[in-house]
Amino acid sequence: MKTTHRTLLSMSLIIITTISLSHGNKPENPLFTGLDSKAAKIVTQFRKALMTGDVKLANSLLSKDVLIYESGNAERSSLEYVSGHMLADMKYLSSIQSEQIEHQVKVSGDVAISTSQSKITKTDAGKTSERISMETIVITKIDGKWLITHIHWS
Repeated sequence: MKTTHRTLLSMSLIIITTISLSHGNKPENPLFTGLDSKAAKIVTQFRKALMTGDVKLANSLLSKDVLIYESGNAERSSLEYVSGHMLADMKYLSSIQSEQIEHQVKVSGDVAISTSQSKITKTDAGKTSERISMETIVITKIDGKWLITHIHWS
């Protein structure tokens, strides 16, 4: 009797799981959450713009008073970043392989926080190195438009 009950219970769980997954109700990966939000799409567009060298698009996604921290340095406006360090970032990104290992975006009203980790692989002079890169981006809705107001890369 116990065996029959266990078999029925197991079969029921298998059927429910199969039906649930076949209808697109896959469990969410906790390492990748909030990526369908409008704020997350701004972060994705910004990354693509940097990777493809699209200065105009990247700049359009930054607030005028964006604050960017990287390697102990700070840039305090989009003008300072675009006219200074942005081209170096674009050149660096074109020389590496990047695999995102987690990305979460949390939206609260007119502010969103994007946090992510990526595995960076770089080959230089035949020698390959790997490191983990961390990124925090704050996106703020300003006059109805989501813009990046802060970036911290490490």
